Amino acid sequence: MPSKCFRLIATSTLFILGAFSPVYASQAFSALAQDNKTIGVQVKIQNFSTADAHEIKASGFGFVRFGVWTNSLGNPAYQQQISEAFAAAKSADLPVLMTVRSTKALTHKTQSSGIDLAAAGDSFANSVIGLENAFSTQLVAIEIWNEPDLPKYWPTRDFEVTFVPFMSAVCNALQKRDHSTPLIGFGFAKAPTKDSKATVALTEILREHPRCLSAVSYHPYGMSGTEISRTQAFILDNFHVPGVITEWGVPSLSSIGGTAGQASRITRFISDVKKLNIPLTSLYEWKNSDTGSNDRERSFGLKSSDGTSKPAEAAVKMLLK
Repeated sequence: MPSKCFRLIATSTLFILGAFSPVYASQAFSALAQDNKTIGVQVKIQNFSTADAHEIKASGFGFVRFGVWTNSLGNPAYQQQISEAFAAAKSADLPVLMTVRSTKALTHKTQSSGIDLAAAGDSFANSVIGLENAFSTQLVAIEIWNEPDLPKYWPTRDFEVTFVPFMSAVCNALQKRDHSTPLIGFGFAKAPTKDSKATVALTEILREHPRCLSAVSYHPYGMSGTEISRTQAFILDNFHVPGVITEWGVPSLSSIGGTAGQASRITRFISDVKKLNIPLTSLYEWKNSDTGSNDRERSFGLKSSDGTSKPAEAAVKMLLK
């Protein structure tokens, strides 16, 4: 495609998104849109403190994102961690984007039937409803699952076969909720594109349950602003809800310029998503994670694991305050 033609298309896409996205933002994420606080940051419930919450608020973030594992909800110690994480967020008046998934297979069978998956979906939805009932006043949104298109995060396996029956049952059951917290899904590792696994699944689920989701969530690691723009347009055109970014980050590796390179790339990313008026965006992550399996995974934080500030934190604060 000639470069001039490509630039015209990209510009048109940006214009369309700029025209439509604020409306969706005010409808689905009204609190964030009203205060212009549409960018948040991810934390881990295991080490998220009141001090963290107040620093995050002071940095200009509008919310925090953290995950809850349904297969651990029966553990009193885990329940306490969840309660303490919500209490920490509340102390700084930070809304929560809660991402809910299971870290274990949904059934105990090698090949699960549609009935098995539907039953698992009902059970999962009940867990979501219980969490929403407990914390509804603090939730900006509930995200259903995280990166199911990767085997690591879809332990039931056979995504193309098992995901739709399970999630259709989840959507059906969640229609019976007492609250109306926006539901977003499904945190895809790869942005939906024509005929992709994510697109095929979304099309089937939303055909049956068109009001299940307030937004489609994905993780655009490594994508340019132009690529994100095209994804936003694709989601809006095909699923009639906005796209939201529930995880994006960059490590502070020497190969990209260390901590200064990380800060530069985060600055560019925030500038891009602001231009696109994306209703909700969550950065990964607040602090480095010592539990990461390699240097890359351990260096995404805006702070080091001991709380020492990195240049990225100051860069974010300048953009968000």
